[in-house]
Amino acid sequence: MKNLLIILISLFAFNNIQAQGIMKDPVSFKLKNGVEVIVAENNGMGKVLASVKIEGGQLASNTSVAIADRGKDFGPKVSFGTDEATVAADTEDFENAFLVTAEALTSADRNHGSLVPAKTYITIAGDITLAQAKVLARKAFGEWKENSSSELAK
Repeated sequence: MKNLLIILISLFAFNNIQAQGIMKDPVSFKLKNGVEVIVAENNGMGKVLASVKIEGGQLASNTSVAIADRGKDFGPKVSFGTDEATVAADTEDFENAFLVTAEALTSADRNHGSLVPAKTYITIAGDITLAQAKVLARKAFGEWKENSSSELAK
């Protein structure tokens, strides 16, 4: 009976893994400005999740309001904490949500110039290829440079 139970649990777990897609080992790379990106492909999932963590930074308290005011409100798919932003979206909506989030994070007037690229870590997981993630990360964060107030804050 115990063996049968173990076999049933194993089959159930295996079926769930297959239904979610094929998870690949995470791969990391750095952008020229120091932003570190980790990508975990899970093809067939239908969703993409991202977390942008800023070490030692402080996000402006009105960051989410700024997105809504620009007519780009993604509802519960984008959220901001004091030092982190997260994006959760269907594959077809992810790029726009991620780009709006990046704009809010890299805008010096919204983050008081306290966020710096070299202390930023991005994790992207889900139905996205490594090549797609590289292009998107470069598009969203590749041109981000430290401003004079962030250099003084070091």
